[in-house]
Amino acid sequence: MMHLQLRPELDLEAYLEPSVIALSDGSVHAFNRAASQLLDPANSISSLLDLCASRVDALRTYLLACSGSRQPLIEPVSFDGPDGTVDYRCFGNVLTPRRRSRPATLLLRLFPVLDTRFSAAAERMRRLTAERQQRVAVQQFDELRSDRLRLVEQYCFVAEALRVVEARTHELQDEINHIRCDERERIARDLHDHAGQEMAVVLAELRALQNSAKGPAKKRLDEIAEHVAGIGRKIHHAVVNGRPRLIEELGFARAIESMVASVAADGRLGFSFKTKGNEPAPLPIDVENALYRVAQEALTNVLKHALGARKVDVVLEFAGGMLSLTIADDGIGFSAEVTEPEGGDAAGIGLRGMRQRLADIGGTLAIGPRFAKGTIVTAAAPLTCDLPGDVPS
Repeated sequence: MMHLQLRPELDLEAYLEPSVIALSDGSVHAFNRAASQLLDPANSISSLLDLCASRVDALRTYLLACSGSRQPLIEPVSFDGPDGTVDYRCFGNVLTPRRRSRPATLLLRLFPVLDTRFSAAAERMRRLTAERQQRVAVQQFDELRSDRLRLVEQYCFVAEALRVVEARTHELQDEINHIRCDERERIARDLHDHAGQEMAVVLAELRALQNSAKGPAKKRLDEIAEHVAGIGRKIHHAVVNGRPRLIEELGFARAIESMVASVAADGRLGFSFKTKGNEPAPLPIDVENALYRVAQEALTNVLKHALGARKVDVVLEFAGGMLSLTIADDGIGFSAEVTEPEGGDAAGIGLRGMRQRLADIGGTLAIGPRFAKGTIVTAAAPLTCDLPGDVPS
């Protein structure tokens, strides 16, 4: 902290206005000539509190405030003089800060309230203070605005990162669901192609032995045959439970229609769904599973790759011992790359999977341009596949 350094008897005379050096308890240390004339300290007044005409407590408080302030303090005071009581504006500075055992030393300059010099100086100080406060306020406002913009940018960055993570999470969840369904179907096929058929052979051999056996042996063979048939039924139920639950609950045609409606649920795509012919009951489970997964993949491709598509048309047809599924969109059209031979480098994993599923059940897959614009996918499969788990009883 910077403080004024004055030699009381000499430097006080540099001030034209009445000036006093006093301690913060009111004790007077020195007057200049102007103060001697106005305050008439000829009576050896030792304290400013004795000169104060009124508000002694306010003067005492002001002196203490000056002793602890870094900046000059201005306060109205009244002192008695030879011409009576005069009102002043007291301009107080710290000369020597207070110590534990000694009060602070103050320089008090007295400006009569009607003094034009003081009025001009006070106005100038008030204007400078207002300008400084305004600059500080503008600076703080700019800092707050910069902080707000920075926070908005960080929020937008975090929101975009969360959106990307959420989208990726949905994609991974879809992939996991596809993998789970594929694994269930693979297990079901293995059970049907291997365990189920072997159980059928064993049961046929047991039936042959039953016909030639008599007595206790025949009874025992009947028990074994019944046990083997029960195992076959359990295998059949395991195969049936391996197919999509929606087919189990709604039936094949309604499950396909529900899938199409779900894909178009956000309103970006219109859709139509039609069935032709009579749906046989029951359908071969292998055919249901394969066509259901092909429909899933084809509709996913519409969402991902059919730019500008407004509508998707789905037709399910049962005719001549065949089941055909047609999915057509009105997007930008298809690329010739998708017609490359199965297993080619340009063929996507999804397309190869669709072809493989249909090949496993003796079906076919065709992809080509729609008559007007867009792409049309046609999957066809025979309805003569054996039902998984068909074990003679």
